[in-house]
Amino acid sequence: MIPDPELVRRTLAEGAFHFGPLVQRHSDYIFGLNMRLTSGNRVLAQDITQQTFLNAFTYLKSFDRTKAFKHWIAGIAVNCFKDAIKKENVYVSAEAPNFSNASIPYSASLEGFHTPEPEMDSAFLALIEPLNMEERALVILRFVYEFKIAEIGELMTLNAGTVKSKLSRATQKLGKLEQDAQGAQDGQDAPNAPKGRDKKKKVV
Repeated sequence: MIPDPELVRRTLAEGAFHFGPLVQRHSDYIFGLNMRLTSGNRVLAQDITQQTFLNAFTYLKSFDRTKAFKHWIAGIAVNCFKDAIKKENVYVSAEAPNFSNASIPYSASLEGFHTPEPEMDSAFLALIEPLNMEERALVILRFVYEFKIAEIGELMTLNAGTVKSKLSRATQKLGKLEQDAQGAQDGQDAPNAPKGRDKKKKVV
């Protein structure tokens, strides 16, 4: 298999057709990331994925071939997600509107992208949906894709201390949401217990 840096070199030196294998190699990874960022909105995730590869192709000269291409393009995907949401001023959910498709100047099909399995991701997507877009990206990169703090900082143009602080606030918010949900559930269950006991006494 031709390494990513070599495919980048060939694309820049010989032509765009060498970029197709990079798209095929990383499309599942980037689409999966965008599915999580958009809370499972497949259409929106496809649009952002297209824009991600378009931007990667456009700015390919800026790629540092001593670093991982996968991490570099993940950063582009996060920025495309943030830009798309700001541009359209929408709250990302399963009903978010479609974005205009961008034409990618090379032969690469978007069919066959990986869609996260609902039974694996539905609970997680529901959990992070209340987070704002930056918090969502931080949590996904750190806890799903296991990026290091320094890597996240580089991708999102934040220093390590800021990344840690924002992650801490995001996890605290998630913890509070979980506690509130559990408290609401306990409140719904509690009134039923005495009624059951009272009914039993009457029968006896």
